[in-house]
Amino acid sequence: MRATIADLTADRVFYRDLESCDPSLPGLGVLREPLGLPAGLLPRKRELSYARVALSIAEAAQAQRGGLPLSALLVIGDTENDRLLAHYLNDLPNAPHAYGLIGEDRPVVPESLIWDGSIATATRWSLLHPWAAELERRGVRWNRAALLIDIDKTLLGPRGRGDGAIDDARAEGALAVASDLLGGNLDVSLFRRTYAELCRKEWHGFTLDNQDYVVSTALLIASGTMSYEYLSVGVDTGTLSSFAALLDAVTPHVRPPLSALHAELRERVAAGDPTPFKLFRRAEFVSTLARMGDGRLTLCGELFTLAERLIAAGALALATSDKPAESAMPSPAQAAMGMLPLHRTPAKVV
Repeated sequence: MRATIADLTADRVFYRDLESCDPSLPGLGVLREPLGLPAGLLPRKRELSYARVALSIAEAAQAQRGGLPLSALLVIGDTENDRLLAHYLNDLPNAPHAYGLIGEDRPVVPESLIWDGSIATATRWSLLHPWAAELERRGVRWNRAALLIDIDKTLLGPRGRGDGAIDDARAEGALAVASDLLGGNLDVSLFRRTYAELCRKEWHGFTLDNQDYVVSTALLIASGTMSYEYLSVGVDTGTLSSFAALLDAVTPHVRPPLSALHAELRERVAAGDPTPFKLFRRAEFVSTLARMGDGRLTLCGELFTLAERLIAAGALALATSDKPAESAMPSPAQAAMGMLPLHRTPAKVV
């Protein structure tokens, strides 16, 4: 069976920019002033302001379909950020009660569904069904409930089962861009080693777990602009305290093939753009869709089936992703080639 995320959510999907893909629903741009959010702030899922925006979008979607006011929000995800979202939703005054399920297939440990208040942790995605049964026992009415479904490594490429394909698509996109920029001068082995190293948690203090920073830094090293040792010493001593500081420091040494990219990165980072490496993100999008098309990247069967059942019972479904728009929505040129948005691209349901 093949299906799309939109089969569950239509265009009630918002990516990193928190702008709904359904133009009839409010996004961050519309909600910023009424929610009192500062100009330039882009909330992330680990922040209270993200919960406020997500709730506003969900309530607007429920009102749009003429439903009763929401009394429950169901956060389904795979990371501690999803757990935080459920907690933050419960901290909001006069908000519907939030429940959560944080899942992962962990076949080496016993099957368990452990509750901590209103949030459960599951070691199998199949435990989504008893989780929903418990919510019914607790009085959740599906026609007054909204599902907030995480896309990456939850609905698409579920963690513990198919999440490696998401990482592979990102790595392939990074290498494709590096090859395009440096051609035969690219040290592929060095680029791959450096990219893998910078993806480790030990580097998050510098990279902020931002793939644009990771890929750009690996590219600077693989091009000979700087060495890994230079970066390591600079980060350890504090002379390279941020990605912006690194871009400034290497300016005199940037090789001609990267000059235009380096200038663009400096400009975008200075402007506060969290996704400055647009070429990489477009390449990631292409690699992701290719894996959805050939079956390497799949939708979680248990979650898809549960969502279908709850939607039939009256629930509202929305999907969220931390992917930037460039990794999830086609450019005009890509759309002209027939590429669809991530949430409207078919994939196998497994």
